[in-house]
Formats: sequence, C-alpha cells, structure tokens
Amino acid sequence: MKPIWIVDDDQSIRFVLEKALQRAQLPSRSFTNARDVLLALEDDDKGPQVLVSDIRMPGGSGLDLLEKVKT
Repeated sequence: MKPIWIVDDDQSIRFVLEKALQRAQLPSRSFTNARDVLLALEDDDKGPQVLVSDIRMPGGSGLDLLEKVKT
C-alpha cells in the first residue's frame, strides 16, 4: 500500500495525523512544505495513495501543490 502523505507547516497537526494513521496501521510520510513534497515526487515516482495538505503554508499554497501533484 502506498503511504498517505501529510503536508502541514504546523508540527502539532502533523503529529496528530501521524498518530491517527499509525493507530489505523496505515503508512504515512509527512512534510513541512510544498517544495519538499515536489522534491520527494521526483525521487518517488509512485507518489502517495492520498495527499492531505494544509491550504495556507509559507512558501506555497496547498491548492497549488494539489494542482501540481494531480498532473
């Protein structure tokens, strides 16, 4: 199963989501910004099963990120 990717600049949000996914025994990977996600996609051509993203983050919008990932 592909992991669920979490993108949020708020550490507490990432922590809560990671713990919830761990309890559900679902693989996850977390990022603090959109740029790191795009770099990870270059290395991991499979990408995530699901991408959960904050909308407002420094350095890039979550909506812009989703558009880039979708293509």
